[in-house]
Amino acid sequence: MDDEEIFTASFPAGRKQIFVDVKENNIGKYLKIKERGDSQTNSILIPGGSIVQLRNALDEAVQALGLDSGKGGGGGKRVAGNQCVCHVGNLSWETTGDTLRELFSGYGEVVKAEVQMSRAGRSQGWGLVEFASAAEVKYAIEQCDGLDFDGREIRVRADKGRVTKAAAPAKTQRNDADKVVDPTKIFVMNLSFDATEAELRAHCSSVGEVASVELLTRGKNQRPSGSAVVEYRYSEAAAAAVQALEGTELDGRDLRVRAYFSN
Repeated sequence: MDDEEIFTASFPAGRKQIFVDVKENNIGKYLKIKERGDSQTNSILIPGGSIVQLRNALDEAVQALGLDSGKGGGGGKRVAGNQCVCHVGNLSWETTGDTLRELFSGYGEVVKAEVQMSRAGRSQGWGLVEFASAAEVKYAIEQCDGLDFDGREIRVRADKGRVTKAAAPAKTQRNDADKVVDPTKIFVMNLSFDATEAELRAHCSSVGEVASVELLTRGKNQRPSGSAVVEYRYSEAAAAAVQALEGTELDGRDLRVRAYFSN
């Protein structure tokens, strides 16, 4: 009886084509990697018990090369991209799911934010952010592509789907908590890195009484992130501030103001 095929994929490598097959026979499962090109075919057989070690080695290689494993040609079988999900690339190794959620919460209701991790628990430099609507994804892409975040110029695009694997999915950092609007707070973005709490408080007080101002920071060195959370004494003032302060100038920067989402 022929060996049973469990998974198959192929991708180009220069002038050659690489085929990856997972099969099973009466002895057990195994991985077959086959190279075709220039009328020559070479194959490598890897026992099922060693596939995990191979995967770990490849994850380490991807990270060492600084590559985005979510990109590239015909890898494995793909699932269709979710219209409510955006792909965020070129992330700092310090970025986490929580800080990613914090950033994108300023552009819409974030359902889920995750940074993709290797089997060794290291960031792969990219992540996915799911919004409540496709319109919010479009807005986030327009506003955040090329944005300086954690010292890196991030690349944001619509999610085109991810490669599915026969093995268990990679570890992720995530925070799946449902988010709701905090009625007394606003999220302020595009602040000058030199902005102070006193300056921002004075600016926002034109709409109503400000209870507190928190300038947000990034990374281990607590660098300014260019964003802040402002809390008003009354919810009516916070609601009015979203429209009244949007696009206003502070320290030579046009502010971006959104409702603040919290647990």
